Amino acid sequence: MLISRPASETCPLLSGLNSFRGALRLLLRKKLIAGACVLCVALALVWPDSGAAQRHRRRPAPVSSSAGLNAAPDARVRQLADEYLRGYYEFNPTKATALGLHEYDAQLEARSSDAIAREVRRVRALLAQLARTPEWRLSPEARYDFLVLRAHAQGELLELEDVRMWQHNPNLYNVLLAESVDNILKRNYAPIEQRLDALLARERQAARLLAEARANLQNPPRIYTETAIAQARGGVGFFQRVVPQMFEHAGGGRLSAARRSEFAATNESVVQALSAYVDWLQNDLLARSNGAFAIGAENFRRKLLYEEMIDTPLAQLVADGERELRRTQNEMRTVAEEIAPGRDVRDVLRLLGREHPTADGLVGETRAELDRIRAFVRANNILTVSARENLIVAETPEYARSLSFASMDAPGAFERVATEAYYYVTPPDPAWDAQRREEHLSFYNHYSLPIVSIHEVYPGHYYQFLALPRTTSRVRVALAANSFVEGWAHYCEQMMLDEGYGGNNPKLRLAQLSAALTRLCRYLVGLKMHTAGMTYDEGVEFFMREGYMERTNAEREARRGTADPTYLVYTLGKMEIMRLRADYQQRVGDQFRLGEFHDRLLSYGMPPIKILRMALLDESGGAANATANEPMEDQTRAVEFTVLATGTMSGHEGGRALELIMNEDEWRRVWGEIGAGRPTPDVNFTTQAVIVAFQGQRPTGGYGISVRSIRRDGTVLAVNVEERRPASGDVTTQVITSPFVAVAIPRPAAGTSVRFAAEAGAPKPAARRILPTRRRGVRRR
Repeated sequence: MLISRPASETCPLLSGLNSFRGALRLLLRKKLIAGACVLCVALALVWPDSGAAQRHRRRPAPVSSSAGLNAAPDARVRQLADEYLRGYYEFNPTKATALGLHEYDAQLEARSSDAIAREVRRVRALLAQLARTPEWRLSPEARYDFLVLRAHAQGELLELEDVRMWQHNPNLYNVLLAESVDNILKRNYAPIEQRLDALLARERQAARLLAEARANLQNPPRIYTETAIAQARGGVGFFQRVVPQMFEHAGGGRLSAARRSEFAATNESVVQALSAYVDWLQNDLLARSNGAFAIGAENFRRKLLYEEMIDTPLAQLVADGERELRRTQNEMRTVAEEIAPGRDVRDVLRLLGREHPTADGLVGETRAELDRIRAFVRANNILTVSARENLIVAETPEYARSLSFASMDAPGAFERVATEAYYYVTPPDPAWDAQRREEHLSFYNHYSLPIVSIHEVYPGHYYQFLALPRTTSRVRVALAANSFVEGWAHYCEQMMLDEGYGGNNPKLRLAQLSAALTRLCRYLVGLKMHTAGMTYDEGVEFFMREGYMERTNAEREARRGTADPTYLVYTLGKMEIMRLRADYQQRVGDQFRLGEFHDRLLSYGMPPIKILRMALLDESGGAANATANEPMEDQTRAVEFTVLATGTMSGHEGGRALELIMNEDEWRRVWGEIGAGRPTPDVNFTTQAVIVAFQGQRPTGGYGISVRSIRRDGTVLAVNVEERRPASGDVTTQVITSPFVAVAIPRPAAGTSVRFAAEAGAPKPAARRILPTRRRGVRRR
């Protein structure tokens, strides 16, 4: 079970945040207030306050100060942000602990159906209050927070109501349980006596959380359950062996015998609860794990829109990724030829792996590499280095060595006590044979280690963490966008080499390109598995063929992609940052300085890159505004559909009608009434829904109905149908008919309704009535 993820994958960010406002800012506010007063007098002279003028007056443009016009709305956004974050931490106390907010340490997540329903109501209430906030009156900083809050809340609803991993992924629960304990024990933020109280409080709630998992999980994908079985077995070992070691490492041995016994008994109860969960997964849930892992194109699109504020069409994302994949592969072949003429890229990468430090020299080599990177950052003005740097390079603690090769353990963003950061590297076990030791050390070869260190430490994640105090926004620190967090670190890998780090060494460049190629494969596999029908096995083959991976690594990557749909954020974020940099450079011309660009980029916290474009380029918002009312209610969008069935004897009595079907039981009920004994068409209601359009009762044959198009207009699906009628003189069957057509669509959000296109926005038609299906040829009188 992974508790600290490998450094090359991701790392938790990030640091404490100082809330400060300087005297200079106060002075500027006073000046802007005075300027606003002068402006108001001038407007009063040229624009009298007549009734007609009031009715036709344009809404004022945003004012950049929080003075006067902005003060009340800005304060309202701060109030809503505080309320939202408090509720978010209460629903996710393990995340709160990781952020350094220790008032939530004794709580463990509640994931009962009632708890989830309460959270949905809370988030919807927040969105309703945000909708009543006059966005146009907000200062720029408040507007950035407003947009991030709104998008994050919409993303939470998408997860809880539509993607519903809490119903489909059994691995979430055992990972959550392990992380809740790991975050308390691994950092010395309080005396062990105090942390033990929190630890015991969480462990005593473990059985309740796992019981909620059993109640929640419904027809998960088999690959999810198989992964959960393996991971939960690892979780049993984690609580049996690793947690006691962490407890001793944290100072547990100094406690009284009674306290140590209390810990041992409570921890054993978690081992028993997890063991029972493994048995249930293996002997009960696995046999009924037949769901699909794909979240579907519509959910994927909305997930990107809300979590990353990316509104690029999916087809364009795929085209961009494929183009960059080919470019990267071509460059790798060119560089490999320079290193070892005539050798295959895979062979050259294996050659690089042989050049590595010794086991005894691993930590020293890592420190020396970081010193070289840090010196280069300073000498070349890559960015302004913080004086708060407090990094320790060390061997991975023994209790965690089975969990990672290398890892960055940074303090939480709001941590005030344990502010040191650790960059861990794992030496080979002396008990291993020579071949295994060599394979392990090849990961730390002289060319991959610098790339990993740039990503994780300088100027990647750790320097991004150190820059957080430059923003006063808690929202843009707590609700980080992965495309900026991971995109920044991935961007740094290429940027540093482009700026000359390593002296244009082709071996270093090949290592950087290899890391980029892995992220590009994730980008494309994630998109295609969740929106275009790519299977897990096809994903494995893609990583092997296009990413030059051995099967074991390819299987691990593809398996991750089934449960992490948007692990494209590394490449997506990197490409967005490079595009922003090019646009910013074009804007400022000869005044462009790379270090100044990076400093500005990191000064706004960790928001979606769309917010950074607004801040640096004065853009209006684009995708940020597209999230205004779920889903994009100010725009219409075509909806793809597939015809499932048509017929003339639906049993529907009455006029034209539409029905939106969102679950398997309802579909079987309706099909039993309209299908005339035919097999029920297969529909995956995890990612799809069904619309049935009824033409209504007709006196004879010759009638029919088909769907021409479907468009989304806010939360309404407008269905455009074509209806056929018999022409004068046609010979028709003299029976009452009731034509219908059933189509499958991407699963829409909860609360979506359907209308005929001509009725969009009209009151909802009366509910349809289904009569028992009558024998063909029998006319109803």
